[in-house]
Amino acid sequence: MPPFQTAVMFFSVVGPIAGLLAAIFLLWHRAPGRWSIGWPEVSAMVLLYALIGFGVTIGYHRLLTHRAFETYRPVKWMLAILASSAGQGMCIRWVATHRRHHQQADREGDPHSPHLHGEGCSGLLRGMLHAHVMWCFDKDKEDLGRSVSDLLADPVLVWIDALYFFWVGMGIVIPGVILGLMYHSWYGFFSGAIWGGLLRICLMQHATWSVNSICHVWGSKRFVSSDHSTNNLPIALVSLGEGWHNNHHAFPTSARHGMKWYEFDASWVVIRCMKALGLAWNIRVPSEAAMAARSTTAVKPAERERVGAASA
Repeated sequence: MPPFQTAVMFFSVVGPIAGLLAAIFLLWHRAPGRWSIGWPEVSAMVLLYALIGFGVTIGYHRLLTHRAFETYRPVKWMLAILASSAGQGMCIRWVATHRRHHQQADREGDPHSPHLHGEGCSGLLRGMLHAHVMWCFDKDKEDLGRSVSDLLADPVLVWIDALYFFWVGMGIVIPGVILGLMYHSWYGFFSGAIWGGLLRICLMQHATWSVNSICHVWGSKRFVSSDHSTNNLPIALVSLGEGWHNNHHAFPTSARHGMKWYEFDASWVVIRCMKALGLAWNIRVPSEAAMAARSTTAVKPAERERVGAASA
């Protein structure tokens, strides 16, 4: 990876962690005229975590990567802008990397598999670290762009991609300005920028990266797949539904990841609301028959390798 890109990725990863430490300091620090933080900081963090997080899960992932539903182009562009401010990478690179992950899941060529780094406990730990964050520093494959010709053909998405750092900056500055105006102080600005910006980025980054690492090691499998993807309830909750990862790998183009009523999928709830408002259509979900055919309880052990290979 070129030195400039390495430096950018370093600050993209370390900067939000610094924001986490600053948020902990503010939590205990007595500000002039008030104690610690208040509901504005918490509200800014929670609301922006959800709003921008849905940009990632619905925009980057289910819409742009897997084309699980259709929407109006301005809605698509707005979701891409929201996702860009999550600090998880430029739009087109994010999609290209994730498509490559599905093409080579847990096999040689997977950008962030935890299962390709040696045997035993030490190999697993190295793999988990790589799958969680260190893959961000790997050099892009020369042919990475060949799978995103559909995105490259959209000049607005290319423009959004080029302004990535502007969107990240706005995601930090805007909550700072709002809280600065509320508190009439620079302290309010910095507390808003930290809680609504850097802390929110840090938490959402690690929630998303946990799908790459934890959900390919620990969890349950409802469906036969050709990889190690699992469903993990805690990760599903913090990642807005992405932690139903075995479901997703079994049916990658499905807009719904939580296939059962008890598998809460916040992103699916939002997509259903978008449909009710006329903002989403041609929503793709697997049929009951398709899910029954892929269920781990229905497929005999001798047939699982064949079924898994067919899904690759």
